[in-house]
Amino acid sequence: MGTAKTDTRTRILDVAQDLIQRHGLNAMSFKDLSDAVGIRKASVHHHFATKAEMVRALLERYQVEFQQIVRKVLDSKVSGKTKLKRYCGLFLQTLEEGDQDKSCLCGMLVAELYSLDEPEAALVRKFFRSNIDSIQAILDEGAQDGSLSPGSSPDIVLAALEGGLLTARCDGGPERFSTIIRQLIKMLSA
Repeated sequence: MGTAKTDTRTRILDVAQDLIQRHGLNAMSFKDLSDAVGIRKASVHHHFATKAEMVRALLERYQVEFQQIVRKVLDSKVSGKTKLKRYCGLFLQTLEEGDQDKSCLCGMLVAELYSLDEPEAALVRKFFRSNIDSIQAILDEGAQDGSLSPGSSPDIVLAALEGGLLTARCDGGPERFSTIIRQLIKMLSA
C-alpha cells in the first residue's frame, strides 16, 4: 500500500513538472493533474494539500536531480570548454524532450516568481544561485586550462541559456538553440 502511495505521488510530481515546463504554473490546476494522472482531484489533494506544497516538493526534487547531473559535469576530467558544452547540453536536452516545447522548470517558475509563496520563490532563487556557482567553477577552470577566456560572466551564460531556451522554444526549436549554444561557446573561447 505504501508503494502505491509513493508511486502516485511521484506520478503527480512527474506530470506537474511536465505541465509547468510546457505551460507554466499558473496555467496548471489540480484538475489538470488529476485528469493526466487518472485519479480524482481529491486524491491529488491527499498527496499535496496545496499547490504551493506540491511546487515545493517538485522544486526540492528538481534541485537535487539537476545538481547531481551538474556535479558529474564538474567532476569530469575534461577541459573547462568541454564542461561548458556539456552544461549547456543539459538545457538543450530539456528542449529536445517530447514535443520540443519544454523549458527549464525554474526558468518557467522565475517568470511567475511573484505569484509564488516565499518558500517556493526562495527555492527558485537557490536554483539560480547554485547554477551561477557551477558556471563560475567551469569558467574558472576553463580560464585556468586556457580553453575559455578569463573574466567571463556566469550571469551572462545563464541568461543566454535560459533566454535562448525560451526563444528557441518559441521559434526554431533545438536547431536554433544549438546555434545559440555554439555562438555562446565561441564567444567565451580563448
